[in-house]
Amino acid sequence: MDSVQLSIFHTNDMHGRAEAMARLRSFVRRRKAELEAEGQTVLFFDAGDALDRRFPECALSKGAALAPVLNAMGYDLMTMGNDILLTYGPRAMADLVQRLAFPTLAANCRDGDLPPAAGLQEAVSLDLPGGLRLGVLGLTAPWNGAYEAFGYHFPDSMETARRLVERLRAEGTSAIIVLSHLGLADDLRMAEEVPGIQAIIGAHSHDVLQNGLVHAGVLIAQAGAFAERVGLVRLTLDTVGGLRSATAEVVPVSEAEPQDPDVLAALAEATREVQALAARPVAILLAPLDVKYEAECDLGNLLADALRERMEAQAALVMGAHLNGALPSGTVTFGQVAEVSSSTANPQRTPVRGSQILSALEIGLDSSWTGRRLGSFRGAPNGRPQISGMEVAFDSARPVGRRVVSVRIGGAPLQADGAYLVAHTDAETMSGVNLLRLEPGQSTESEVPTVMREVVEDYLRGHSPVPTPPRGRWTDVGDS
Repeated sequence: MDSVQLSIFHTNDMHGRAEAMARLRSFVRRRKAELEAEGQTVLFFDAGDALDRRFPECALSKGAALAPVLNAMGYDLMTMGNDILLTYGPRAMADLVQRLAFPTLAANCRDGDLPPAAGLQEAVSLDLPGGLRLGVLGLTAPWNGAYEAFGYHFPDSMETARRLVERLRAEGTSAIIVLSHLGLADDLRMAEEVPGIQAIIGAHSHDVLQNGLVHAGVLIAQAGAFAERVGLVRLTLDTVGGLRSATAEVVPVSEAEPQDPDVLAALAEATREVQALAARPVAILLAPLDVKYEAECDLGNLLADALRERMEAQAALVMGAHLNGALPSGTVTFGQVAEVSSSTANPQRTPVRGSQILSALEIGLDSSWTGRRLGSFRGAPNGRPQISGMEVAFDSARPVGRRVVSVRIGGAPLQADGAYLVAHTDAETMSGVNLLRLEPGQSTESEVPTVMREVVEDYLRGHSPVPTPPRGRWTDVGDS
């Protein structure tokens, strides 16, 4: 034998499309058997974001219940995307990784010189025929410092890649692949700046590189998104470890492909686990709580009350978009709470001036803002802000931006230059929403990885049996 034929199937950004994943696994299983019968070594990698919070099995279990599904896919390696850690925090990532039957890589997900977080690994070496070894390192998108809320400070991705390539080479690896969830732009940069890499299997940017692309002598592959296609990288290595050839292709998976029975069985297992979680009772409601996006509502008032209590603030201001439906009276389950409050925003508390509160309230009375819909909120409109600790009188007949007549916080009139401790979430201040407009230097406290459904769940449990929150927080004096 003077060469080794290595074929690597790869997926990326499947985002929990379970039925498509089952078809894709069936396709790969069949093609892998064919290639192995030809004497090839075949591996199967995922480059991140296999799961998605839009699906109940992921949302209710923070991803952990879907570990059997990923195991049933037959992967040898996966790199971390942003689907679990960024959404639910380090504990959720660790719970998922612990249940996986294969390593999960993310060399740059760490705090300085400490090992990678949450059970993740930097790199692995895989044995190949002929005494050769394949080195694989994983990198994930740093999200512009978003992970710092968890205490992580990502080192530079290029420096991390250079360090690991040097280490893997020193350990005698024959070829090195980067399993990257950085996006195509950074993959191109890595090919230019990090010598010693044979191929980059990418993700995050959802590119379909039909036959791959060779940049700075490095093969870069990526297979789109949503499990509609599978990528295939082929490497030919000579017995001394030299790379003779490297090719890539992306193959569509037909909807006529049968669904893999092992994946279907794992999905059924995940569903049973999540159903048991969803049935857990949380609290008793003495009356139903309604949802209205353009007006004050019962569940919105409860959401704001829960946020203010949680963050020990004078007032709370929160978008109606965090809510997806009403709650009936009687026993409320965890599944119902998760359904009506699916937002993964984190609670925050910020000292602000009265003028900033007034500006946010005026924005919240502008229908061009309240009717806006962002994809991250499952199609719900921004809605009028739901408030707690405040009473607002407004005149809907006045021009936009001049509708607030008076505001009281804690029973006292709002002072424009006064200082107030306001509870909100990271959503109200994020770009594209800009409801509560903070200024440079304003310090915000965040409670992470807590998400809003946990704020609501804890409040309901602590106040059960739960009465209807008091109304009258918004009053249109123009109606009188």
